[in-house]
Formats: sequence, structure tokens, C-alpha cells
Amino acid sequence: MNRFIKTLSIIAAMAVCVVSLTGCGEMGTKHKIGKEARYYIANKYGFRPGTTDVELQKVGELEGVWHKNDGGIATMEYNGYTFKVYVSLVDPGTRYDDYLRPDVEEYLSDYFADALDCEDIHVWATYGVPACMVPGDVKTVEDVFAKCDNIQIYVSTFGLDRDIAKNPDVTGLGENTRISVIDWTLEDCLNDEDLMRETVVGLETDSYTDGFSKVSSYYRYSKGEVSALEK
Repeated sequence: MNRFIKTLSIIAAMAVCVVSLTGCGEMGTKHKIGKEARYYIANKYGFRPGTTDVELQKVGELEGVWHKNDGGIATMEYNGYTFKVYVSLVDPGTRYDDYLRPDVEEYLSDYFADALDCEDIHVWATYGVPACMVPGDVKTVEDVFAKCDNIQIYVSTFGLDRDIAKNPDVTGLGENTRISVIDWTLEDCLNDEDLMRETVVGLETDSYTDGFSKVSSYYRYSKGEVSALEK
């Protein structure tokens, strides 16, 4: 019995050591990711933000010390603005950030308000990998449209002029950029990004969604061509 109890004690002690080592390892990894993220932002944009959190990305099926930390996403803050930076520990050259996201959305809102001559408008976009994160060589809003090749822009409007919508100037947004414009019958739909995305997917795949009944017109711009659905 004493030998059995002793064996259990040894196993328990080993488990505590493994957990402790794993915890220390993760803390060290988080510290490294935060440090690398700060250096990356400082070199790219010229300021040094603070790190408020780090979420590790793990690979491997085994737990404990065999559960490898592959990298992670650091949440950063600068002058009251929060953004994220992805850092790979496997490939030191792989760094992405979404610091430009609000500037891109503000630019697009102004762009389409002018191009569509519409005041009731809500615009956002997806681009980069991961979503809305861009690599180190994309430093400005102009770089996003010049260097990213997977841009999808969503435009929600209310009271859109159909004649203007058929031929807007979208030449400055990238040759391969895909643009979807939905003019809604209800102003309340303008800021519902989930409804917009779901309805666009339904319109493109002929799959019925709840948003269909709220669509006044739909326009799709791709590679210089426009397709339209008007009720």
C-alpha cells in the first residue's frame, strides 16, 4: 500500500511539473509574440504600441509539453485605438496586422458616398489573410487596393439612384476587386453586416434568404462589368 501511495505521489508530482513547465513555456511564448509584434509595428508605422493580450495558436494533437505553440495574435493599443497583429514563430518573416482597417472603411465610405451620390450608406470590406490583416509591405490605404488581390467590398444603401448605380467610378479600387451594392427597402438594414453578407451570398447562389424581401436593388461589379437585379 505504501509503495502504491508513493507511486501515486510521484505521478502527481510529475503532472504538476508538466503543467508548470507548459504554463511557463506559454508565458514565455506570449511575451515573445508581444515583443515581436511591437517591433513589427514600430518598424512599419513608426510608433510603439502596448500589448494588452496575446492569444496563442496551437498545432499538434497531444497535450502538455507536446502541444506546440506555432504563433499567435497580439491585441495592441495605441492612443485609445485597439488593433491586432499576427506573429508566426515558425516563419519570422510572417507578420500581419489590421491597423489600417478603420482608415480603409472611412476611405470607402467617402468614396462610395461620392461615387453613388448617396448619403444613407454603410460600407465595409474584407481583404488580406487572415481577414482584414495585411503584411508588412502594405502600409497605406492605397497599398491595400494596389497590393491585395482578394478584396470584397460590401455597400449598403437606402434611396439609391439606379441610373447612377449602373455606372459608378470604381477604377481606383483595384482591378480584381469585387463589389456588391444592395439598396434596401428599409433604412434599418444599412448597418446589419451579417444580413448584407448573407443576402449577397444568397443572391449569387440563387439560395433564398430572409433578406430577399428587403432588397430594392442589387448591383455586382467585377472586372469592369456590372450585373443588376432590380425589383
